[in-house]
Formats: sequence, structure tokens, C-alpha cells
Amino acid sequence: MAFSSNRVSKGLILLLIGVFCLINIANGAYQVSVMGARKQRHCVSISSPVFNGTHLRVKRQGCQDGTYKHEGRDCCLCAAGQRLKNHCTTSPDDRECEFCEPGISYNSEPNSKESCEPCTSCSHENANLEVDEPCTPYKDTKCKCKANHYCNSGTCKICQPCDKCDATGVKEPCTATSNAVCNESKSLGGGEIAAIIIAVLFLVLVAVGVYIKRQTIMKRLRPNSDSSTPSNHVDVPLLKVNMEPHLLDFAEILGWKDMKLVAQKCDMGTAIENLEISHPKDIEDRTIELLKKWIERTGSNASVELIKVLRRNGKNNKADKIQQKLKEINSSSQSNSA
Repeated sequence: MAFSSNRVSKGLILLLIGVFCLINIANGAYQVSVMGARKQRHCVSISSPVFNGTHLRVKRQGCQDGTYKHEGRDCCLCAAGQRLKNHCTTSPDDRECEFCEPGISYNSEPNSKESCEPCTSCSHENANLEVDEPCTPYKDTKCKCKANHYCNSGTCKICQPCDKCDATGVKEPCTATSNAVCNESKSLGGGEIAAIIIAVLFLVLVAVGVYIKRQTIMKRLRPNSDSSTPSNHVDVPLLKVNMEPHLLDFAEILGWKDMKLVAQKCDMGTAIENLEISHPKDIEDRTIELLKKWIERTGSNASVELIKVLRRNGKNNKADKIQQKLKEINSSSQSNSA
């Protein structure tokens, strides 16, 4: 009898537990449904302005890129990538615009120009450039240096080859905007530097001693020599001669290196750079063209100035040859006139 009453009690407890669980499950489902409904109402309230179009309405403007004046009338500018074909006649926005040709021309800003700007070329033979970004109607070509070349100026027309580090090794590699930096060679120690300095000083003292001794011997051998004997050097008057008919002769005497030196003294760096690009292999034509530009810039005094520049820079041999050539030309012209 006691055993059956225990079984009844356990059954009632299990029943109560089951009822309690069912109540909790039902309550949780209700809360979930209520929260879902709230979220739906919240989403609808947030997104509802989008559906009625209030955030998509855009106020239209007449000339978005600005205007320009034509015959006292305001006309709308053409957009970037376009050029003006016809001016406006009745209203600001009835002007006609036309797109620039892709890969050939461009306009990067709103404008009233009747033509587009030509695209920059990166294909100069001696410039070591290649295309980084192609030309579009909206922007010019962007060039960059070819591999193993660099340019450290803002606008690059010519890229220079990178230095090669052989035995020392590379400290900083070459980039598009900076040259390679090589490791420094092994520096000498303090003792080695001191030994070199002592050796150099010794050689200098020996050379000075030999020079003094030689001068003393020469004076003894020539006791009656006249120290006031004039120098053999004679200043030849500089001639003003028209050099243009004889450009080839003078260019052959000068050569590109010394002609470039003369032009650099007149701040003709841009002309030199352009000729190196346009005549990368023909040095003779390049020298003649630069000499012609230098003569045009210097004027009628070019022959005199050329001799002066060469002598100031230690080019006496070529100055003598130029002067001799000028003398021949001058003599020839005088004989012809006679």
C-alpha cells in the first residue's frame, strides 16, 4: 500500500513539472512574436520615407559647371572631357558640346574652348618613358620611367639609367624617383690615412726641392740672360665674323661636348634637352642646331663671345682653331670684296 502511494506522488510531481514547462514555452513564444512585430513596425517606420520618395528628390540646376560670357550672354560651360562646338543662342544651356577623341585629345576641366588639348606622348626614343595611365577625354597621359631608370624631378621628360653596384652591393635599390645607392667601399683606418698623408707631404717636399734646385742650376747656366724678355704670346684681335654660313666647319671644330658647355654658360638647358631627344643618334646635326640657336641668341658678337667662353673654360686649343678659322673667313671676304 505504501509502495503505490509513493508511485502516485511521483506521478503528480512529474505532471506538475510538465505543466510548468508548457507554460514557460508558451510565454516565450508569445514574447518572440511580440518582439518580431515591434521590429517589423520599427523597420517600416524607418524605411517608409524612402518609399514615399522624400530622400530621392534632387533639385535641378541650370549650369552645374558654371558659365562664360559670349556676346553679352551667359552660356553654360562644357563639361570636362568635352569641347565647345557652338555657343548658346537663346538660353544658357542650348550651347553644343562635343567629346574629345579618346587617346588623342582631352580637356580636364569644364571649359569654353573650341578645341581639346593634345595627349602627351611617352614614346620619345631617347626619353626612356612608358605609359603609366593612358590618355582619356578627361585627363592627359601619365608617363613613368621604364624599368631600371629613374627621374627625381617633378615633371619628367627624360629618365636616367640607374647606377649599377657591382662589388660594393646595393644599399638602397633604384626606384622610379631615386637612383640606386651603393654601399660604401671599405674605409681606411686612422693609421693608413696618416701614412698616406705623410707620403703625400714627402712627395710634395721632394718636388719643391727639385724645382728650386733646377731653377738655381738654370740661373747659373744663364748668368747674362735678360729676365725682362717679353713673352712669345701675342694677343690677336678678336674678329666679328658672320658664322652662320660656316656652321658645319665650326661644329666640327667644337664637337658636341664643348658646344654643350658653351650653351650651358648661356642657360640653354632646355634647348640642349630638346635636341638630345630629337637627335638621339645624330651628334653632328645636334651640334649644328645647338650652335645655330646659340648664335641667334648671342647676336652679331657671337664669334668674339665664342672665343672668350672657350678660353675662360680652358679650351685654348679649340679657341685657337676657331680663331684661325675666323681669320681665314675674314681674309676671304676681304679679298672677294676687293
